[in-house]
Amino acid sequence: MEPFDVTIVGGGILGTSMAYWLANRYEGRIAVIERERRVAQHTSRRNTGVIHRPFYLDPENRKVFARSAQTAYGMWKVYAAERGLPWRRVGTFEVATQPWMVEKLEKYVRWGPENGMAPEELELLTPEEVRRYEPNVRCYGAIWSKTDTAVDYEVYTESLKADAERAGATFVTGAEVESVRPVAGELLELQVRNPGRGDERVSMDSKDRIRVRLDWAREPLRTRFLINAAGGKSIDIAHMLGLGREYTDLHFRGEYWTVHPDYRFLSSRNIYTVARHPDMPFLDPHWIVRADGRVEIGPNAVPVTGPYTYRGFFEDPADPFKKFFEQPVRNKLVVLFNPDFLTLAAEEWASSLSKRVMTNRVREFLPTLRVGYLTGPGTAGVRASVIDRRGNFVKEAIELEGPLSYHITNYNSPGATGAPAYSADLVARLAGKGLLDHLKPKAATGKGLWDFDTVVAAIGSVAG
Repeated sequence: MEPFDVTIVGGGILGTSMAYWLANRYEGRIAVIERERRVAQHTSRRNTGVIHRPFYLDPENRKVFARSAQTAYGMWKVYAAERGLPWRRVGTFEVATQPWMVEKLEKYVRWGPENGMAPEELELLTPEEVRRYEPNVRCYGAIWSKTDTAVDYEVYTESLKADAERAGATFVTGAEVESVRPVAGELLELQVRNPGRGDERVSMDSKDRIRVRLDWAREPLRTRFLINAAGGKSIDIAHMLGLGREYTDLHFRGEYWTVHPDYRFLSSRNIYTVARHPDMPFLDPHWIVRADGRVEIGPNAVPVTGPYTYRGFFEDPADPFKKFFEQPVRNKLVVLFNPDFLTLAAEEWASSLSKRVMTNRVREFLPTLRVGYLTGPGTAGVRASVIDRRGNFVKEAIELEGPLSYHITNYNSPGATGAPAYSADLVARLAGKGLLDHLKPKAATGKGLWDFDTVVAAIGSVAG
């Protein structure tokens, strides 16, 4: 089998967006390796399903996510219209549940325009004005983000996959990269597992090629360059190549409860609350109106031991020990011996075990909600949060360059919102570094739905 020129690990919305841009811009063999049988089966679909406007993102400290989200909003709007995809402009009230939070709302009103939003997209509301729009909501004030939109990110990613395939990309599904290690100098060895079919190891036979063998195939898959967009496993893959060893991660499951259709009238808009603990990964619950009209409350942020632990605390009894002793241990120790972290973690577990606890948390801004209004568990997703050596949770995406590879980790919310813009900018930067010189640029074929140069310029121009 001929080698691939670029292999992307991870078929979430980020990896699929990368494949879209690479296949549309370059001649060459471009592949995506995805552990599941379909794309977008993890964080990309297990989230709030909102295209977020960047009013709540610090223009300096979170500028990557802010600029990407702002640029991608218009991209997704055009894409949804052209492809006939769900686009439900719900709007969001970010409410202050404590008096001190009002100052945060006033800051958000300034941040939105700094991040590129039009001033008329945001409105600062008094408690009385909030009740005029949403009579059941109680708060000390709110910011109304009028253009927040509900979508189905799984459907969007599937559509992008089809576009990337039409442009020449190959998607290899049901294939999980288990290990990557250098052998014989610059050579790398990857072990790939197809769940239920056993494992195989394949060594490389060339300095400039990574070879991957899928255990149901007889021919190895090889690549000249690897892009790691593996989400919850991304830091692990980076560690396999000796990169990002100063970082580790912890996993947090966000759980939602489904609201009975008879009680969806309690609010016609998304209701978020100002974060109480912005330096921690713990979230205050939201009221979420989804693209298909369903309503859910959540999420919490329950500490779990792995990126796919959608129920319980671990998938395997050995997982807690493996996670604790995963290097570097010191990063986790700083967090795990933080009494504030432990207190908040206990509260999150309580909201996971008790529907009443979760209901009471939402009742802080929606006092008419009752336990009986919830029909059962809804969406559940896991976020991997990266921790540095000082025990701080890193806010921005982390990019790491290694031999024959480039790694994106800690790409969290609002990552799905900004994926098509962020990935375009990343392709431009990889090209600027000479990492894509082995690919032949495609002849100009028109702008299509999204124009690459316009998107990249917008990422650079938003907020100056």
